[in-house]
Amino acid sequence: MAVMSVTKMRVDDHEGPWTVEDVLALPEHPARARYELVDGVLMVSPAPGWDHQIVSSALHRQIHTALAQSAAPFLSAGAVMVTGESRLFIPDIAVVDRATVQRGTLAVPLEAVLLLVEIVSPFNQSTDRILKPALYAQAKVPAYWRVELEPDVQIAVHELSVDTYREVATVTGKESVQVAGEFSVELDVPGLLGDLAG
Repeated sequence: MAVMSVTKMRVDDHEGPWTVEDVLALPEHPARARYELVDGVLMVSPAPGWDHQIVSSALHRQIHTALAQSAAPFLSAGAVMVTGESRLFIPDIAVVDRATVQRGTLAVPLEAVLLLVEIVSPFNQSTDRILKPALYAQAKVPAYWRVELEPDVQIAVHELSVDTYREVATVTGKESVQVAGEFSVELDVPGLLGDLAG
């Protein structure tokens, strides 16, 4: 009896433009890097560092608490996949329509997203400040937050205005912020780094 071997797709073996299906078929990157896709182009970002992860977890808790208190029909999660026809993103935090997430959901459509949050790291500054906001606005995602870690932690709150984002607040302290008119988050920016020294 012949034994068939199953080979996983490798980045080096791929030819031509990438599709969402191609990216979803890739094995997890050994160094936990993130694979994202923009119109056939595969983008690979290094795994985030400690500052990034601690801020992401703390901010996600604040958003999750706000959702639970408001009973708004949305779910939040960190580092999950959202897709468009030729795009796949892994934002640091996503707030999506609860109806689009079932057990086993791998990715949700961009049309189901209310808020996307990106935390700027040294290796992804132009992506998170320029490219992703433009693409998220093009997909009509109602709200986008950009978290800057340097020189001090701050959150730039953006709302969709026709086909682009406008900054409506820069939060550096404690402040209540509306998310696309659906619910409010009591942000505590100084508390995002928690007990991290320095």
